[in-house]
Amino acid sequence: MRKTKKIRLIAALLIILSVILGVSGCSGNSSGNSSNKSERYGVDITEKEVTSVKDIYTNPNEYLNQTIRLEGKIVRECGSGCWFFLEDETGTIFVDINPSGLSIPPKVGKKVVVE
Repeated sequence: MRKTKKIRLIAALLIILSVILGVSGCSGNSSGNSSNKSERYGVDITEKEVTSVKDIYTNPNEYLNQTIRLEGKIVRECGSGCWFFLEDETGTIFVDINPSGLSIPPKVGKKVVVE
């Protein structure tokens, strides 16, 4: 029963994250070739402090109803661009951007910042 409660809290956190999500591609330097320029999707990122995936899984209650910033790379994504898995040095987490009305082009392997 305790495990089910923790899973529900994590699911709630992911839903909250997806609703307030802003995705920003951070590939390469932004000078010169347009293919190296950063791409932005959604709203501007306002949170300065980066939260690790491990911290979310370890203390899910601490992050409920909070705006947080995650940084990592996309390791798997929906063909339509409506969800992806973000991986940082501590773990992998599912990010659903479909509820926000956003979708992104294929970005597997690219660094992203989400809020």
